[in-house]
Amino acid sequence: MLIQEIKNRLKKVRVIYTDVDGTFVTSGCLFRNRQGYTLKNATAIYHLLTAGVDVVMTSGREKEKLKETARILGFRNYIANLGIEIVYNRGEKVITHFGVDVPDHRSLKEWIEKSGVVQALLNQYPNRVRYYTPWSDILRTHPLLIGELNFAEAQKWMERNYPELRLIDNGAVPAEHDFSAPHTYHIVPRKVGKKTAVRIDKKERGLKEENLIGIGDSMEDVTIAEEVAIFFLLDKSVSTDRENVIYIPNEDGEGFSRIIDLLRNENFI
Repeated sequence: MLIQEIKNRLKKVRVIYTDVDGTFVTSGCLFRNRQGYTLKNATAIYHLLTAGVDVVMTSGREKEKLKETARILGFRNYIANLGIEIVYNRGEKVITHFGVDVPDHRSLKEWIEKSGVVQALLNQYPNRVRYYTPWSDILRTHPLLIGELNFAEAQKWMERNYPELRLIDNGAVPAEHDFSAPHTYHIVPRKVGKKTAVRIDKKERGLKEENLIGIGDSMEDVTIAEEVAIFFLLDKSVSTDRENVIYIPNEDGEGFSRIIDLLRNENFI
């Protein structure tokens, strides 16, 4: 049933939009799973590169940080800052999508902070969220927070009070001294996101949905499902009603390799 569902929607895979941490990188290292060292996810990337598949990282990191990761892993195109920057050939061309009329990265962050949204959110949920330092100071384009929010509740609060902005849950991160199971939260303009960036990339390169898949583990990742043939979800706690989302177990940190093995075995790659 799983294979038939994929065959109904997907042809040869040309582009994979994939999250990084919690997806093909586990415990901060490409060569680790939940128990120790492994080559499985690294081998999966090797197979994708040798097959000529374009592996596009979609990340909350800035493009400068992703550039070195892309160089080391052999990737050429990537989506940075949760969709604000779409990078081609490691920087030869960059499409910037701020979502509002501002001239540059610094102006975007200032525009968001001047709205008062961060302090209001901290006041609304005391001891449940804070700035994710030092990364929040380094990030040029928008505020970055860490905490343990009831995301559905916080999202509704944002929509009521700051309708021009989005609160994005970009997935789980390692425990901190004040949070045992935290997630990272980004605040960006409403028109910004990974889904929007994928849509822009499809138009820019003339890509067909039937040749595209997505892989990720967060609520923001799964929004990409609207733009691809199949989206593989690695965290079963993330709820979605999209029919083209397939859950793949990832408790051992090797879910990414399972997806690629499945696609290779069925000649999609």
